[in-house]
Amino acid sequence: MERIEGDNKITYKKTGGGCLRWGKLLIKPGQVIRLDPNQVPENFKDVLIPLEHIREPSAPPVNVAKTEYFLKNRGKSKSLFDVVYKIGVDDKGKDILKAMNGKVLDKATAENLLAELQK
Repeated sequence: MERIEGDNKITYKKTGGGCLRWGKLLIKPGQVIRLDPNQVPENFKDVLIPLEHIREPSAPPVNVAKTEYFLKNRGKSKSLFDVVYKIGVDDKGKDILKAMNGKVLDKATAENLLAELQK
């Protein structure tokens, strides 16, 4: 049997005993049948074994941008800091920043966290 190009059906073999009734199909034990893998229900996948490799559609690779972290003073304080990164821009063109740390950090701790994140 030759494979037809553009045909997304693959060959399955029925295992186990008893017949499998599926719509108008009656699949007997040991029978080889061509089916579309997207239309085979999950509860039949234990008795219908694929004899060919199921070709998954390949997704294009996603370009991952490296996030840039930096220190920002917490409010008007000069000794307390947040490690923040940019998540977007608001309507007025001002950057929207999100803090990585949950609590306020002193300068040494914030610089250590910043160094770890930039690795």
